Amino acid sequence: MLLLWLFSGGMAAITLCPHPSWLFAGLVYGYWTPYLDLANLGSRVSLLPFSDLDNAYNVIGNIVMFLPFGFFAALLWRGFNGKRAAALGLMITVCIECWQLLVGRATDVDDIILNTLGVFCGYWLWRLLKRCSPKFQKRFHIIENQKQN
Repeated sequence: MLLLWLFSGGMAAITLCPHPSWLFAGLVYGYWTPYLDLANLGSRVSLLPFSDLDNAYNVIGNIVMFLPFGFFAALLWRGFNGKRAAALGLMITVCIECWQLLVGRATDVDDIILNTLGVFCGYWLWRLLKRCSPKFQKRFHIIENQKQN
C-alpha cells in the first residue's frame, strides 16, 4: 500500500504541476504562485488519435508510466478485473488531462488511450505473475493476508 501511495504522489508531481520549475520554486523558495491558463487552448489540445506519435519513447513511456496503477490495484483489491482496470485507467487519465488543460499544459487524446492501456497492461502483468507464481503473489495480496490473520 505504501508503494502505491508513493507512486501516486510522484505521478501527481509529474503530471499535475504546470511545469517542473513551478514545483522546484515552491519546494526551494517556499512560495507557490497560483497558475490558471486558459489561453491558446486550441494549440494545446490534440483530439485526433495517433496524430502526434513522434517517437517510440513517448508511446512506451506513457504505457509503462501507468503500469503500476493496474498492478497495485489488482494486487490490493479482490474482484479487480479487466473491465475495472480499463475504467480506472480511463478515469485517472481523463482527470489528469483535464487538469493539465487548466494549468497551461498540452492535452492529447493519445495520452488518454496509452495511459489507459498502461493500467490495463499492469493488470495483465499481475495476472501473469499470479499464474506463474501463485505462492509468491499470495504473499503480497493484502486482502488474502488479512483473512489469514
